[in-house]
Amino acid sequence: MPSATFISAEAIGLLEIDGLPRALRAQDAALKRAPVKILACAPVSPNKVVLLMTGDVASVQESLAAAEDGLGSRRIDRLFLPGVHPAVIAAVRGDRLVPNDAPLGIFELATVATTISAADMVVKATEVRLERMHLATGFGGRGFFTLRGEQADVEEAHERLSAAMGEALLDAEVIAAPHAELLEGAFRRPWNLDPADRG
Repeated sequence: MPSATFISAEAIGLLEIDGLPRALRAQDAALKRAPVKILACAPVSPNKVVLLMTGDVASVQESLAAAEDGLGSRRIDRLFLPGVHPAVIAAVRGDRLVPNDAPLGIFELATVATTISAADMVVKATEVRLERMHLATGFGGRGFFTLRGEQADVEEAHERLSAAMGEALLDAEVIAAPHAELLEGAFRRPWNLDPADRG
């Protein structure tokens, strides 16, 4: 049975903000308004900062409104996602499933907000497992996530995402029998992001 029967009391709130000082002010306002947990408040691309929070639905709604107040044209994007699936919160926090040999779906989306929304929609509507998620950093503000499941379920997830996300779904692939070492090297680089970092 799809995860759609699951009812969550948690929510995710997200703001993409132009400029770090304004983002820190927004984070301060959010924390002062209601008890939320900040999952991220960090630059992800030139001039863009992602402020991401979670908590109960009412608290996130209040804190998001407080954070947004006064942003004006500095607000780039916004997401309020009540009833978010717990697998999505885990993936945003950086949790990853141990890869296996099940069919693999890889989905790339245009923004952080559309990535989180798409992952939440598809894990609620189909019998797939959210394996990992990457948001924005080093990816030009885009996001991607990977899914595992039976072939028919991963293909259904692809069809649903294509229909629901439109042009926000930038690219997608379903690999029926992924090589055991595929993801071992897929997101690895032999150099540091900072050329001065020799560690």
